[in-house]
Amino acid sequence: MATVIRVILAATLVLAAVLADANPAPAGTRAVELTFLKSQPGQRENLKRFIVLNWFAMDRIAREQGLLHAYTVMDTGSDDGAWNVVVSTTYRDARGYSGIAQAFEKIRESHRTVLVDGKALEALGSVVDSIQLLEDPADAAP
Repeated sequence: MATVIRVILAATLVLAAVLADANPAPAGTRAVELTFLKSQPGQRENLKRFIVLNWFAMDRIAREQGLLHAYTVMDTGSDDGAWNVVVSTTYRDARGYSGIAQAFEKIRESHRTVLVDGKALEALGSVVDSIQLLEDPADAAP
């Protein structure tokens, strides 16, 4: 059942990224990384804030440099379950992170972590799983 939910969620995330993005990626298959996180009790919103202030600060630069296509964060609306926050990152081609690792590490090196209420990621939650899917933009809605 959890696998079915993850596949449905993945399809929804991919469609949302395609529909919401005004920066079209080159034609061809592209990687979509889904990172599943579990917040500490009562820290779901703070965990999402941390992701926006830190991960997405770097992703924004990467997107401006043409390294990424889209990114988003969503949650289940609850602290229950094995995970309750998911980050979707759509890369510009099928290589995914490995295709941008060298350039992204330069971005990461210049980033200074922004704490949320004095807390770093470890105090807010943790990554529990990550999967990579492949998307063919030709099969997605415009």
